[in-house]
Amino acid sequence: MFRHPVALGASLLALSVVGGCSHPPLPTHAPPPTSGERVEVPRVVVTPDTVTSIDELYATATRALDARDYPRAASGFQRVYELDPNGPLADEALFWRGTAQDLDARPPEALRIYELLSSRFPNSPHTRTALVRRARLYAYLEQYALAGKVADEALGRFDDLRPFEYITLLGAKALALVVSGDIDRSEYYLEKARTLIEDQRLDAAGTIPRDLAQVYFALGETRRVRAERIRFVPPPANFAGALEQRCQLILDAQSAYSDTMRAEDAHWSAMAGYRVGELYQKLHDDLMQVPPPSSASSVERAQLFEGAMRLRYSILLEKARSMMTHTIDMARRTGERSVWISKAEQSVRELDEAVRREQAALDALPYSRAELEHALEELSRKAAARTP
Repeated sequence: MFRHPVALGASLLALSVVGGCSHPPLPTHAPPPTSGERVEVPRVVVTPDTVTSIDELYATATRALDARDYPRAASGFQRVYELDPNGPLADEALFWRGTAQDLDARPPEALRIYELLSSRFPNSPHTRTALVRRARLYAYLEQYALAGKVADEALGRFDDLRPFEYITLLGAKALALVVSGDIDRSEYYLEKARTLIEDQRLDAAGTIPRDLAQVYFALGETRRVRAERIRFVPPPANFAGALEQRCQLILDAQSAYSDTMRAEDAHWSAMAGYRVGELYQKLHDDLMQVPPPSSASSVERAQLFEGAMRLRYSILLEKARSMMTHTIDMARRTGERSVWISKAEQSVRELDEAVRREQAALDALPYSRAELEHALEELSRKAAARTP
């Protein structure tokens, strides 16, 4: 069962808190001063209805965060920061405001706060965690170049990263590289991430931590790109071998995308589901561009080849449509309305039209289904004879 997208995984949050606490630390006060010592009084905030202090506002926001009242917590921490932007609690207020928004499934808002924290307080104790979360959120929002840039900064700056933080940064870096076309380097970072995932036993059967989704999606992307680099025009010397290699890469990519869906995050699942459908749709389109062999020297034999190819590979359209429809159904259940769902809906319309065109083309050929199936058997036999 898919859940509505929540940008911050609980496992990452547990690893990112200060001192292992599950909530922001409350302000502490110094012991009573001795005679003649300067006393620092908490800043008082006066409103038409109340008189309070920055410390009290911070404590109230903390209680709201503990109670999972994330909007109220975010508002409270924002109030602390606005009233005392250079005070001792300023970086704490920003960090926990971002955390509240993160947990409230508001990725863009949380990201802006983490960016502000990194900019204004580069040496805050929360800087490392803020960088890791920024890398994750940039990847989640598909700002891959920024995800890679922040991952580089964090990987170069901190040598005490926790395993989950390291995995998150490696996944963000891998995504940035695969989108830029650098598949080899992307696979290097993915291998490091997958080794760490295995060492930490984070990939048990069933649901996986949500923050692993970007690692598996990046893995699917590397395999997808490698698959689509295998083309059939002009026909390769070993057509059957090339087709088998592409199909294996498609299956490997589908496996990685399926692992992405195990995180049960609607956004990542929509991306992965669309990609699986696209794999089969593109394979069909590429195969339909294959010209008849030289042995099909007459119009009749060329038509027979065309019909056999259409009959054999029409199942790819059905598989693509099934995956796109499944993705759209998931989105309706979860409320996911990203651009990936719009793309899936458009693909379903295109696939419906493609199926109609395929059937019309088959109906127009002067051959029965039995004759086309016999032609398929002949093509398979000849291909097997040519295979070393």
